[in-house]
Amino acid sequence: MLPNAPRYISPKERAESRARMIRFAYWMVVGIPIFVALMMFGYSDQAPQWLRSTTASIDAMLGLPVLWLVTKFAA
Repeated sequence: MLPNAPRYISPKERAESRARMIRFAYWMVVGIPIFVALMMFGYSDQAPQWLRSTTASIDAMLGLPVLWLVTKFAA
């Protein structure tokens, strides 16, 4: 029985995989914290009414994680 030979990965496939990993890392480091900060600002008194209502509805759809963060940091 032959052992499993490693699969050949072409340079193009390796570059696409690296680009996908970099894009994922970018969104984890930059995109999500900006989104959470905007959501946390949406709960403040300084936010416009449309942002407060949008924040509350989006946060309710996600299970209220941002409201939990706000109450955790406020205490």
